Amino acid sequence: MPIYEYICTRCNTIFQFLVRHPSDKTSPICPKCNKNDKMERVMSTFSVKNVSSSMENMADDPDLAGLDTEDPKAMARVIRHMAEEMGEDLGTEVNEALSRLESGEDPEKIERDLEESGIDMGEGGSPSRAPGLYEA
Repeated sequence: MPIYEYICTRCNTIFQFLVRHPSDKTSPICPKCNKNDKMERVMSTFSVKNVSSSMENMADDPDLAGLDTEDPKAMARVIRHMAEEMGEDLGTEVNEALSRLESGEDPEKIERDLEESGIDMGEGGSPSRAPGLYEA
C-alpha cells in the first residue's frame, strides 16, 4: 500500500497518507482543517531523492539553455518541463496559471487571482510537515 504526501493549501501543511486503493480521484480530508477542497498531492521527499540524477541531467537540457528568468513565458515552459521530467501532476490551478503566463497575461494579476481563490502563494514560507501517518 503506497504512502502519498498531500499538502493542504488552506493551512500550508504536508501530511502523509496511507492510500489503500490509489486512484486519480483520491483526495483525503485535511486532518487539521477537516476539508478536502484544497488538498493536493505533492512530490514526496523520498521521490525527490530518487530523481536526483534526472535533475542533474536537466542542467544539460538544451531546452533550458539561455533561459531568461525574467520572462514569464519562458519560466512557465521550464516549470512544465521540470514537472514532466519528474512525472508530477501540477494540478488544475497551476496548469491554468501557467497557460495564462504563456499567453502573456500579467503575472501579478495571475498571482492575485490565485490568492483570491484561496491558493497559498507561499508568502508565509515553506509548508510545515505534520508528524504521523493518516489513512486516506
